[in-house]
Amino acid sequence: MLAARDLAFGYRGRPVGRGVTMTVSPVKVLCLLGPNGCGKTTLFRTLLGLLPPLGGQLEFRGKPVQSFGRAEFARHVAYVPQANSAYFPFQVS
Repeated sequence: MLAARDLAFGYRGRPVGRGVTMTVSPVKVLCLLGPNGCGKTTLFRTLLGLLPPLGGQLEFRGKPVQSFGRAEFARHVAYVPQANSAYFPFQVS
């Protein structure tokens, strides 16, 4: 499980969002919707460990995301970018 608790995200000297608390269970598809420029991509980059959190906690399987090596983390977490075409149907529930 991927968990964010009171997560603050953005870039050094430029916070984008804060106070995000959420969990993503294994084998689930997460879709984040919002207007252009509201921080969706920055949040995803932080959840994927590509950007360091500016505050709060980000954990995978109960351990800080930063404690995993890139290859190890990538074996467990993936994303489908917006400009990609799907090879299988997604079920929305």
